[in-house]
Amino acid sequence: MNLKLKLRITGFVASLILTVASYFIVMHPDFFHLGIRMAVLVIFILAVLQAAVQFIFFLDLWREEGPRWNLGVFISTILIILIIIVFSIWIMDHLNYNMMP
Repeated sequence: MNLKLKLRITGFVASLILTVASYFIVMHPDFFHLGIRMAVLVIFILAVLQAAVQFIFFLDLWREEGPRWNLGVFISTILIILIIIVFSIWIMDHLNYNMMP
């Protein structure tokens, strides 16, 4: 079995495990004794790990033959998107709190 096929199978199994874990957290929240905020945080972390698995095992992001600055630009773009999402959620949460009568 060649190395590329082993990496694809490993990535598939890791993706499957992360997807099933997210599914069970959503469908059976009482089993894990998680509050709503903690469940959302755990699902967000699992989603980030899922994205990392996809990038590493399926897109071969770490073994590119082009210039390394492409990887830096890609990571910077991902960080900017995460910052926008996190602070948008933070602003909406505080607006909801401050708008309550």
